[in-house]
Amino acid sequence: MKKFKLNKLPQEIVSQIAAGEVIERPASVVKELLDNSIDAGSTKIKIKVVNGGIDLIEVSDNGIGIPQESLSDIFKGHTTSKISSLEDLNTLLTMGFRGEALSTIVSVAKVSLISKYIEADTGAEIEFKSFDDFDIKSAARESGTVISVKNLFNNIPARRKFLKTAQTEYRRILNILYPYFLIYPNINFVLEKNRKEVMNLKNISNSKEKSLHKDRISEVLKGDFVQRMLKLFFNGAGIKISGFVGHPSDHQKRTSNQYIFVNGRPIWDSGIARAVVQGYERYIPFGEKVPFLISIEINPELIDVNVHPKKEEIRFLNPYRVYASVEEAVKKALVSVTSYHKENEPKNYLSKQPSFVSKEYSNKKSVQRDITFEKNRSSSVKDSLLFSKEILSEKNSEGLSFKQKESLRNETIRNIFQIFNKYIVIEFENDILWIVDQHAGAERITFEKLSKVNKNSIEKQQLLVPNEIQFSDEEIEALNDLKQFFKERGFEYDVKDNRIQIKSVPVEFVESDLKLLFDEIFSLSEHPSQLYKGIKKLKDDILATMSCHTSIRSGQRLHREEMLDLYNRLIECENPYSCPHGRPVVWRLKLSDIDSNFERTY
Repeated sequence: MKKFKLNKLPQEIVSQIAAGEVIERPASVVKELLDNSIDAGSTKIKIKVVNGGIDLIEVSDNGIGIPQESLSDIFKGHTTSKISSLEDLNTLLTMGFRGEALSTIVSVAKVSLISKYIEADTGAEIEFKSFDDFDIKSAARESGTVISVKNLFNNIPARRKFLKTAQTEYRRILNILYPYFLIYPNINFVLEKNRKEVMNLKNISNSKEKSLHKDRISEVLKGDFVQRMLKLFFNGAGIKISGFVGHPSDHQKRTSNQYIFVNGRPIWDSGIARAVVQGYERYIPFGEKVPFLISIEINPELIDVNVHPKKEEIRFLNPYRVYASVEEAVKKALVSVTSYHKENEPKNYLSKQPSFVSKEYSNKKSVQRDITFEKNRSSSVKDSLLFSKEILSEKNSEGLSFKQKESLRNETIRNIFQIFNKYIVIEFENDILWIVDQHAGAERITFEKLSKVNKNSIEKQQLLVPNEIQFSDEEIEALNDLKQFFKERGFEYDVKDNRIQIKSVPVEFVESDLKLLFDEIFSLSEHPSQLYKGIKKLKDDILATMSCHTSIRSGQRLHREEMLDLYNRLIECENPYSCPHGRPVVWRLKLSDIDSNFERTY
C-alpha cells in the first residue's frame, strides 16, 4: 500500500500553476504589464510585440519607476504596492493590485527589467536566468520602466502548443489594447509589431485619464459611425455615466465596438449590455446590435473588483440600480436622434444613397457599383433613419416640425398608388420616391396618438352591443387595476365576474380582434399582476402591442384618399421613420439613384 505523504510545492511550480489562471496567452502578459505602467502614472507607453507576443513582449513607459532595492521583491508572489490590508480592496482604484502577475510571468518566460525611480540618480536592471537566479546591476535609463518578456511558455511545452498562430495571438493582443487606448486619451500609446510601428496615438490635449474622448475614439475605431454617435450622460443615485452610444441607423447583426469601463477599468458585464439594448427598444429591430462606449463612475466600496483572476469582471453591490441607470442614460441620449445637429455629422449624411450608386461623402468621392439589389438591402431601419434627417427640422414648442412640411403635402405629390396591398408608393414632383410600409406607418401614427393622452386626442367609437371577453381570475384583477389606463386611451369596459364588457374603443380598433389584443398585452409579463405593477416600464410595450392591432393592416387594399390620409398623418409624427417595434416605415429613393443603377446618364 502506498503511504500517504504531503509535499510542499516549490514556489516556481506554485507560480506556474497560478499562471494557468492569470497568464493564459501573450495578451494576458500585455494586460498585466500595461496595468502596471498606467498605475505608475505614465503619459507615454510603448508596446513591442514579436511573433504575436510569443517571442517577445516589451512594454516601456515614463512612469515613476521602481527603486533599485525593490527590484527583486516585486517579482515575489503576492507582492504589491497597491494594497496593504483587506480593507484596501474596498477603495481600490488602481488597475493592478494582487501582485501575482510578475511572479507568474517569470515562471513561464525569460524576463528582464530596467527602471529608474523618479527620486534616484541612476537606473537599475534585473535579469532572470531562472526563477530563483537573477542579477541586479546599474543601468542607464532616463525615466520610467521597460520590461521584456521573451519565449513565453518555452519551459512549458504543453502550454505553448495550445497557443494559436502568431496573427491570432496578435489580434487578441489588440482586443486587450483597444479599451486602454480608448479610456486613456491622456496617454501617448505606441504599438510596434515585428519591429515596425503600426500605431502611434498622440496624447489629446486637455483630456483626462479614465475618460472617453471622441477624437481618440475616431482614431482607434475608425469608421464613420463614430461621428454619428450620441453623447451619454447620467448622474444620480451615486452613479455617473458618460460615453457614447451608436446612432440607431448604425445597428447591425454582429456584436462589435462595444466597450464598458467601470472606474476606468475595462470590463464586460452582460447586464449592462442588455440595459443598452433595452434603451434602444423603440429604435432598432429585435436582435440587432449597436456600438457603444460606456464609462461608469461609482463608489469603489459598491463594487468588488476581485472576482476574476484576470480582473475582466466585477460585481456590483446593487447591479439593478446600475442597469436601470444605463438604460435611462441611453433613452435620454436617443431623444436627440430626431434633432441631431448637422455640425456633428458628415456633410452628406442627410442624403440617403443606396450602396450601388456613386456618392459623395465627407467631401471625398468614392464609387461603388453593384446591380445586385440583394447584396445590400437598402430597405432597413438604417435607411429610414437617414432619410428622416433630411425632412425633419429642429423641435419647437409644439413638438417636431418639418422644414418643408407644405412641400411634402398633397400638392407636391405627382402620383400615389398601392402595390401588393402592402406598400404605398409616392412619387413627388422633386424626383423623390417614397415606398411606405402601410401597416408600420399606421402603427407609428397610432402609437404616438396613444402616447399623448388627453381627452380630445382619442376619437372613440361607442359599440352598439358591448364586446364581452372572458379572462382568468388573475387577468380580471389586473384589468380592474388597469381600467383608468385603458380608459384614457379610448378603451372603456365594465368588469363583471370573470369577464369584461367593452363599451367603446378608439376608431382605429373597431375591426380589431380585441381578445387577441388583450392576450398579447398579457404576454408582455410573466404574471398578470406584474402588468399593473410594472405599468410605467411596460407602458411603451403595451402601446406598441395595441398599435400593432391598428385598423390598417398589411394585405389590406386602400383607396387613394386613405393613402393620402396615412401619409399626411405620418409626416406629423415625431418619429415617422420607424414603427414602435423598431422596424422601418419608409424607403426613400432619388430618381438619380434609380438612373445610376441602370447606368443611365441621360
